[in-house]
Order: sequence, then C-alpha cells, then structure tokens
Amino acid sequence: MGFQIGKNKKTKVNLYLLLLTIAAVVSPFLHLFYLYNDKEGIFGYAYMSSFLYSLSLPVMALSFGLILKFLSKYIPLDFIKPITYISNLIIFLGFFFLTYTFLSIQDFSLFTYYGVLIAVSIFLTFIAHFLHRAAITTEQRLKKIISKLFDFIILETPRKHVSEEKQIDYVISYEKIINEIGDE
Repeated sequence: MGFQIGKNKKTKVNLYLLLLTIAAVVSPFLHLFYLYNDKEGIFGYAYMSSFLYSLSLPVMALSFGLILKFLSKYIPLDFIKPITYISNLIIFLGFFFLTYTFLSIQDFSLFTYYGVLIAVSIFLTFIAHFLHRAAITTEQRLKKIISKLFDFIILETPRKHVSEEKQIDYVISYEKIINEIGDE
C-alpha cells in the first residue's frame, strides 16, 4: 500500500500519495519564482518562467493519473477497468506534453514529430505503469521479508541456536528491540 507515515492507523499518510499530491499542487506555481527576475530559458524557451509554466500541466497530469491509478484499487470492481484506462490516458497525456516541452519541432517533419511524441508517450506510460506497481508492492514485499526474519529470530533461533540457560536472556533482548521498533 505504499510507504506509510504516522503512528496510528487514523493518521497514517501514504508517502507515495503524498509526494504525488505535492508534485501536482506545487508544479503550477514553480514559474512564479521567476516572474520578476526572469532568467534565460532552456530547451528553446526564452524565459525560465515560460519553461516551468509549460512543465506544470504535464507534471500535474502525471501526478493526477498516478493518484487515480493508486485510488482505483479502493473503488468497486465494476469501475476498476474504466478508471485504470482513464488514469493511463491521463498519464499518456502528461507524458505527451512533457515530451512536447523537451522536444523541438524544428528537428523533424510534422508527421515524424507527432509520431515520435505519441510513441515516446506510449512507451513512458508503460514504464510508469510498472514503476507505479513497483512502488506500491515494495512495502508489501518488505513487510513479508521482515515478517520472515522476525519469525526466524523469535521462533527458530531460540530453539535451534541458543542454549537453554541463555534463552530467557535472548527472549528479553529481542522483546526489548521489538518494543523499541514499535515506539518509532
């Protein structure tokens, strides 16, 4: 479910969702830092403010598409496929305009230019799908690994690798560590 921040279940915030939301909300305002003291732009843009402004829509679309993809697992089954298609379409549009921002039309013919934009956007949408899935499943995998390690430390190690006279000390020491982990 992504990396959780917070001590109790009611106040936990998903780090992945939080970062996507921050990117979506902050991106439209980044150009404001260059409005009064504008610097020379990059990638063919005359001003840095115009470059950052043109990045805001794609970043917002990408963030919104990934947020929608994340939230699609919490909706009824009837809507999962349509919401997934919509989120992929929004991600595609974000990548299309992101590529449009960085790729100059002067380098290609009009047909080639839009063909490259579409191809790159489709490719990046597939990559984003797999990276999104990796970001979501990483915590689940880590929890499984940690659970197996704790099972080994708590259940197998005292029986197989610790002498009977030291087992009480061993149990006290791992309980202390578990309590410290719980306090974090």
